[in-house]
Amino acid sequence: MTTFDIPAIDEMHTLAPAIDALPGRCAPYYMAAGEGERHELGGQLITVIARPADTGGQFGAAYVFGGKGIETPFLSHDREHRFLHVTDGALQVWLPGETRHLVPGDSVAVPPGIPYAYRMLAHRTRFLSWLTIGDGHRFAQSTGRETTSHVFDITAAVTISSTRQSELAVEFGVRIHDLEKRDLPPRPAATLPMSESPYVLEAGEGDRWASMDQLNSYLARPRNTGGTYFAMHTSGGKSSYIPRHFHRQHTENFLCLEGRILLHANGKEMLLTKGDFLHAPAGTVHSFAFDSHNTQMLGLLTTDVFEKFFEYMNTPTQAHIHTEGGDMSFPVEGFARARAELDLEVVGPPPQRGAGE
Repeated sequence: MTTFDIPAIDEMHTLAPAIDALPGRCAPYYMAAGEGERHELGGQLITVIARPADTGGQFGAAYVFGGKGIETPFLSHDREHRFLHVTDGALQVWLPGETRHLVPGDSVAVPPGIPYAYRMLAHRTRFLSWLTIGDGHRFAQSTGRETTSHVFDITAAVTISSTRQSELAVEFGVRIHDLEKRDLPPRPAATLPMSESPYVLEAGEGDRWASMDQLNSYLARPRNTGGTYFAMHTSGGKSSYIPRHFHRQHTENFLCLEGRILLHANGKEMLLTKGDFLHAPAGTVHSFAFDSHNTQMLGLLTTDVFEKFFEYMNTPTQAHIHTEGGDMSFPVEGFARARAELDLEVVGPPPQRGAGE
């Protein structure tokens, strides 16, 4: 079993979130869009927003930004799952036996050992890259060059030698495959696979659950990720804060995809807009509220212990959009079950908007 380097709960309660800086230890922090460690790699800008050192070894995350025509060879990762979520532009992805064209809101999951490749199809394509260790991002940083820029240079070339690239690939568990990129028919799916197999999920698809004018869609479940994480897309209108709470056994990560999200973490209120990120390790006292209409949030939770919360609090639905003016009664029974069975400790009522430093 993997042991993560996460501070004691009592210590985590006291840590004020770092702002626009990677903390270098497992601690709560906020990163505005565009902030992070930036590296230029062959026409792509890799902006690392989470490293293993910042997450107790749980994961790494980065935004990848590039121009039309930029592509990779076939790659695979020996030790880690990779999850991509497109936020801008268009992306072509090759998986075993199929080729897919992705637009904003689409996602792709690739288990360890599976070769994949991608090509950017629009002039300003961006996606979130999530790795269950973070070695793939360290490989990208090591083979690229550090930059202070917030935009990519499509003319930039990879300057590292092939010999050094091969050495770094071995170090970070990345394999480069000499495979042909063939156009193969897609295999569209509206539901998640039952095992750890590669897949593409189109925007709006996935296992969907709804309540209180919000729609929660699983983009990846523990059965797809070896129990390392699950991904939840939430859409909805303006909402109230939820009760202040913390978790002892899992970490929550919030990314704003559209709209405005208020996040309260260890007494500090922060506003997230598109591209902003908040890391809330186990022990962080937190709450959130949607602050605009048609807000969209991506939640990435490590590990898998909280998966059933969304089923306890919602009812299954075939809808692809949240409702307005529906039943806004709080699911008291589901919340009580979650408190009894899952990793959830409530410490107080919802915070007031504008409260905190």
